[in-house]
Amino acid sequence: SDLRPLIPLLIAAGILLGGNGPQGTLIALRGAQEGFGPAVIGFVGTAYFGGFLIGCLAVGRIMKAVGHVRSFAALAAMASSGTLMLVLVIDPVMWSVIRFITGFCFAGLFTIMESWLNAGVANANRARVLALYRIVDIGSVTSAQFLIPVFGAGGFTIFAIMSIMITLSLVPVSLGDRSNPAPPED
Repeated sequence: SDLRPLIPLLIAAGILLGGNGPQGTLIALRGAQEGFGPAVIGFVGTAYFGGFLIGCLAVGRIMKAVGHVRSFAALAAMASSGTLMLVLVIDPVMWSVIRFITGFCFAGLFTIMESWLNAGVANANRARVLALYRIVDIGSVTSAQFLIPVFGAGGFTIFAIMSIMITLSLVPVSLGDRSNPAPPED
């Protein structure tokens, strides 16, 4: 089937997006617990999207330089590290910097996954594959929200679980690298 080589990427997407999905909610809850005001929490949230914008502009160059798998690995490693840094350094300025970097990473990761899916499927099946990707995306992000009430917004555990998920997304991408597309052209 046209889809078989893309299954590891779809599995990676589910794990990765589950690790990122609760972060926006968690940042607001944990920030409030730490005594950050609403404006500060809003700024930290906005920093993610600032990084996301820059990431959208930069990821093409990164993929051209090192390819899809290496780009994915580097950005996922940075996003996983950033997730742990959020609990190690409780400071709104550092959180804003970390969330900016995380936004940059996830813009790149989304672009890499979607580029890879587009390159790995024939035009006749593209809509089906992208629909499946969106189901994985929304299902994973929605399900992962339940980690917050189970583990709570306080402490280290929830951040560690999200970091582990982001890191584990590297496994299917690294081991299932049969569909790795060529880097994008100019």
